[in-house]
Amino acid sequence: MSTLELEDLKEDLKRQIMASLREESIIGKEATSNRELTVVNDAASELRKLVNNFLQPPPEFKPGEVVRWKPGLKNKKYPKEDQIAMVIQQLEKPVIESERDSGSPYFNEPLDLVLGVLDDDGDLMVFHYDKRRFELAT
Repeated sequence: MSTLELEDLKEDLKRQIMASLREESIIGKEATSNRELTVVNDAASELRKLVNNFLQPPPEFKPGEVVRWKPGLKNKKYPKEDQIAMVIQQLEKPVIESERDSGSPYFNEPLDLVLGVLDDDGDLMVFHYDKRRFELAT
């Protein structure tokens, strides 16, 4: 084989390798794109589920009933995720959290449920909450 033929063979091999790498890159991008799409769809599905759960009309809570956070809707330190709380009162007219700016998740939050919870020391603490975030603990 002549030197010229060898050089042609090398160039041809380089082109094949480069084409193969470009194809793998495109396939990799498509796979990445498909994975990203799956992640976005999964996130949208989870968000839709939580929003629907939040928008479900809550029951009329009565003093003495035991409640817990709806899954994924906890937005305060207490009660903790797996901790129960007791209804003290459901307010007819909610207290509106307006002290915070509009960038806060608490801005204009209707606090219409008064709950008693035990803190880390076992003392009773009483807080106001948005009743849409709670469900009866049965």
